[in-house]
Amino acid sequence: MTATDRGRVFGEVAESYHRVRPGYPAELAADLLAEAGPGPVLEVGAGTGKATAGFAALGAELTCLEPDPRMAAVLRRSLPGVRVLETTFESWTPDRAYPLLISAQAWHWVDPARRAALAAAALAPGGLFAPFWNVFFVADPDLHAALTEVNHRHGLAGEHTPHHSPAGSRSPEPLSFAKEWPELHLPGDAFTGMRTLRYRSARSYSADLYREHLLSLSLYRTLPPDRADAVLTDTVAAVEAAGGTIDFVVHTDVALARRR
Repeated sequence: MTATDRGRVFGEVAESYHRVRPGYPAELAADLLAEAGPGPVLEVGAGTGKATAGFAALGAELTCLEPDPRMAAVLRRSLPGVRVLETTFESWTPDRAYPLLISAQAWHWVDPARRAALAAAALAPGGLFAPFWNVFFVADPDLHAALTEVNHRHGLAGEHTPHHSPAGSRSPEPLSFAKEWPELHLPGDAFTGMRTLRYRSARSYSADLYREHLLSLSLYRTLPPDRADAVLTDTVAAVEAAGGTIDFVVHTDVALARRR
């Protein structure tokens, strides 16, 4: 299965995705809008609007690109005043120059060979490029160890599941942009002012809700059904054995750069 195919499996569970996936810190939207200045906002891979809602609440004029009609339908229902276009970023032609381009948990689904150039083409001179991701860290080291054993047992060692890393395993402050974001490949002749913002929060799931959360992830959705059921059953059992709840420290990391 290609990366593009993996990026399209979320629509199979669009309602569940919208219910169980985390949102983003309210201050993130406020900070990015303040830094970008007035003008329309382009969102690439808007999904069901988990990030969109924070920007819409602050009055931003949003154009949201979402290729999956099932995800787009949930977004339209939850935020009826937002402009939603059912298209990939690669297939879309910018209709104006945008002061701010955001992409929440979705930039890695855009064609790596084209995405930097596409971002530069969509942004106004001086416009702000700001993709961001939630990164989870398991608060309980014993539960992390138990879940690591489950992953090893089911051949998922090394996969970046939400329970892949324990709290404290990452520097509290971002590293240099080049070390934090080597995969972005932003050309220096098109972008400048590269830096990282990091927001910290916490999130908890019951065992059953965590199963539903995992079933909204492309990794688990693309496993053979019997294998997915086995690993999810053992994951839920580990959480239940630890008290029935899994607690996370969450880092929301934003890669910032300005179009020259």
